[in-house]
Amino acid sequence: MFLALTGGVATGKSTFRRLLSERHAFEVFDADACVHELLASDREIINAVQLAFGDCVLDDSGLPDRAALRSIVFTDRAARQKLESILHPAVRSRWQQTLASCQVGERDFLADIPLLYETAAEAYFDTVTVVAASPRVQRGRLAARGLDSGTIEAMLASQLPIGEKVSRATSVVWNDGTLGALARQADLLLERLLPPKS
Repeated sequence: MFLALTGGVATGKSTFRRLLSERHAFEVFDADACVHELLASDREIINAVQLAFGDCVLDDSGLPDRAALRSIVFTDRAARQKLESILHPAVRSRWQQTLASCQVGERDFLADIPLLYETAAEAYFDTVTVVAASPRVQRGRLAARGLDSGTIEAMLASQLPIGEKVSRATSVVWNDGTLGALARQADLLLERLLPPKS
């Protein structure tokens, strides 16, 4: 089974992915972690970011500063598209390699891809689960991370509306409540998706 997990910013995708991987032996791909790795260690990506945005987005060690990039790309659509054109092909190549390996090895694959629909990647997966939360809860979680209201609103506005993602999903997980409620939804999803053990 190839399961894609997506949703909006601060809806709890990472937590739900962890709950699923604790309950079943998935091969897991985390797109956000992949981006972190690319910006920290892939010289071709680092050089492309520097060329596109200048030295102002580099930290003292010469690596792309994610906070500096965020302040640019969430307020400038053209800048965001430029960064995505650098990162998305590399991220896509990574998860496609993992998926192909899972096909050969007949392993279950769980991919956490926040921009799944935006990158037209859903066709590669058997099922898509959207983790959703109310805008009020999203804003509260982002504020708790220390982000200012302007950045929060820009981040929310930059993404495909959560309602559209919900309408296209195979299944939806609602995460306005407790961790226990989210864990129960992980159990229910896996009961539905996985064949019963004989």
